[in-house]
Amino acid sequence: MSAIYINNRLVHYEVVGRRGPPVLFLHSWLGSWRYWLPTMDHISEKHRAYALDFWGFGESDRRDGELTVDAYVDLVLGFIDQLGITRISVVGHGLGGVVALRAATVRPERFSRAMVVTTPLAGLPAQYSTRAKPLLRLFGRAQPNETWTRLVRQMTGDYPQILEEIVEDTESIDPTTIDHVIESIGKADLRATLQQLQVPVLAVFGGRDALVSADQRQYLLEDRDVLQQAVNFPKSQHFPFLDQPMAFNRMLMDFQESQGTPVEIKTEWRRRVSQLEYI
Repeated sequence: MSAIYINNRLVHYEVVGRRGPPVLFLHSWLGSWRYWLPTMDHISEKHRAYALDFWGFGESDRRDGELTVDAYVDLVLGFIDQLGITRISVVGHGLGGVVALRAATVRPERFSRAMVVTTPLAGLPAQYSTRAKPLLRLFGRAQPNETWTRLVRQMTGDYPQILEEIVEDTESIDPTTIDHVIESIGKADLRATLQQLQVPVLAVFGGRDALVSADQRQYLLEDRDVLQQAVNFPKSQHFPFLDQPMAFNRMLMDFQESQGTPVEIKTEWRRRVSQLEYI
């Protein structure tokens, strides 16, 4: 376990891999850094992978304080400054994707590229706002923690211990934290941000995602160029990196190595993934 202090608040982070271009992983509105561990392990042969817990989550400071997108942008920028990282690639899931794009807009010279996963690019629909009722159901009628836990338990893989730890992290989060975070995301319309970005962006969506519709892709593709790409994983739900890890990790590595050209799902990649899925 590693930790630093930013704005007098503890930030917990982990590092996997000793050398290679750095990649920072940001978690979503529930959970913690932990669900990125299989992905971090996969890329660690070629990259130094970092993941942190936002304030209010995991092992980071959980005291009362600002729990907003803007506060987390400051956290990310302070993190790379304190660690002396000149330039880094960032991968964000949900909330983490919102923070990643905002941070890359504020300090574009510090980011080489951004990959966002099941991230609401146009904010959340009005019915998901927390203003009408506390924790008004982004996740349906159940409490957010309960729905997130159910989604995690539906997944299968070679890392059951990690899935159990994700569930524990989720169930330990203060509902007030979730309330503040969802309200902040609801206001975070990223369409203007996308127009300002100066770094390559890849957006990944799950075709079966019940939380963030793949229709959000249209906001990225309305003004598409080689810097902005959107890919749909038709068999994935809200966690493509855990639902289809081989396909996701291959795309992540291809994106890290791309030189401003679009990342494509190659025919042989589709065939290989399909074969493995049905073995």
